[in-house]
Amino acid sequence: MTKRVTGRKRKRKTSPLFILVMGISLMLAGSWSYQLFLLDQSMEKEKVELLERRNNLVAANNQLRQEIEKLNTPSYIEQLAREKLGLVRKGEIVIAPKESAPSE
Repeated sequence: MTKRVTGRKRKRKTSPLFILVMGISLMLAGSWSYQLFLLDQSMEKEKVELLERRNNLVAANNQLRQEIEKLNTPSYIEQLAREKLGLVRKGEIVIAPKESAPSE
């Protein structure tokens, strides 16, 4: 017996199990993609917050460094001693304002 070769291709019937498995696979892939998208968004948000916090800390650090430099100058030390401790140079006279009596 010989087989006849015809121009028609034999149509394959798709199994319902195959369709079910493919449907479930697509749903899982979509769900995982959505979860990854949400995770990526939250990580980006956290990254922006951390960069902002870092920039604030760098600015505060720079401000503290400037204050340290200022505290190491003799003129600023003298100014603080005069203001906070009431120290005077030799020959200077301290004039303090008279305290007012409490009004009744």
